[in-house]
Amino acid sequence: MVSSFFWHRRLQAAVFVSLSLVASALRAQEGLALADARAAALRLDPAVRAAREAVTAAAARERQASALANPTLNYGREQTSRAGQSNAQDIAQVEWPVDVAGQRAARMAAARFRREAAEARLSAATQALDAAVLRAYVDAIRAAHRVQLADAAFRTATEAQRVNDERVRAGDVAGYAGRRLRLEAGRYAARRADAAGQARVALERLALLTGLPTAQIMVPTASAFDSTGTAYSALLSSALGSATAALRALPDVGDSLVTRALANRADVQIAQREAQAAQADARLASRERIPLPAISAGYKGERVQSGASMTGVSLFGFVAGFSMPLPLLDRRASAVAAADAIARQFDAEGDVVRRRVSREVLDALNALRSAEAERTALQPFAGAESRLALRAVNAAYAEGEIALTEWLEAMRAWQETELALLTLTTDIALRRADLARAVGLSLFSPTESNR
Repeated sequence: MVSSFFWHRRLQAAVFVSLSLVASALRAQEGLALADARAAALRLDPAVRAAREAVTAAAARERQASALANPTLNYGREQTSRAGQSNAQDIAQVEWPVDVAGQRAARMAAARFRREAAEARLSAATQALDAAVLRAYVDAIRAAHRVQLADAAFRTATEAQRVNDERVRAGDVAGYAGRRLRLEAGRYAARRADAAGQARVALERLALLTGLPTAQIMVPTASAFDSTGTAYSALLSSALGSATAALRALPDVGDSLVTRALANRADVQIAQREAQAAQADARLASRERIPLPAISAGYKGERVQSGASMTGVSLFGFVAGFSMPLPLLDRRASAVAAADAIARQFDAEGDVVRRRVSREVLDALNALRSAEAERTALQPFAGAESRLALRAVNAAYAEGEIALTEWLEAMRAWQETELALLTLTTDIALRRADLARAVGLSLFSPTESNR
């Protein structure tokens, strides 16, 4: 009896040590901040660099489109002679086309819209990179927390195996229990190895995006065995930062979110600017049917000499002229028809983008609501009551009231519940970020964006 009581106390102490992790608060280790990871990725990402250069090129083309047409300098000399008489003329004049049809204004409008479309593409590339970095960062946090859960479960199984071996040697339990626990410890060891491998993959993915060495990347983690999920949820909320804050201010109505998305989304703005540029090209093609006149003005000098002994006469004056192309062979009808068709094409493509954006917003909202509903349904089974139930199961096993198989089933149920809660909590965080991006909100504050 004394030996049995001693081993019961030892097992209860081991259980108390393992379950003390349940009530531990957030244990956030200092590591790579999300804003720093995003800044490093922005410096590295070639798509963002290419989009920036595209904006520079579009701005240069816009400046070029506003340039006035160059004048033309013409110079000619004419010299004739007959029967001892000679005549020489020098004519210099400047010719300048006059844009009476507004071609330059249409050209400037098209270039301005394309520059705005390039800026929207830069915003889209930045938002895509922000989403990729945030997802990789959250995946790394989830993987690190899974490692902690697997470690805690493995330590609990190992401690139970050690205590049970001592009880076997004391003759309190059969040897089958020890062999069964060793098999269970192997199961938990395999899960721990799998979790560690997934954590390495998540860190390597984050390192690939940021260009930082994998060995130097550390992400914050929540306490293991956080059954209520509050610490882990707080950690993810902190990681999401401005995206979470922005989503809290959004109305939980699909139509309102769609309206916001149609006003904010970069791809919608790209489609609008491209359609406006095509319409400006159509106006330009129509105005190019109008011939542009050119005016000219200059100087004329003439020298007339009659006979070898006579003094020549010099005449000076000005010349002025007007020219107009005649649209006889090229009326530009086909060019106008092609430009109009392209403008209608971009309008139709804009409707496609707006429909797709509306669908994406509603899908993201429904996915978030579904995940939140699942987590709400699971939360009562993973809170304080779950901790009490697990403590009671361990106490019952220590007192010999339940069999080993019942204790193992209880431990598996607890671990599966924790993993399900971990998955749902992470999915909610990622789906909040997906909804923010679908609505067109920036995942980072302006302060973080300027880092």
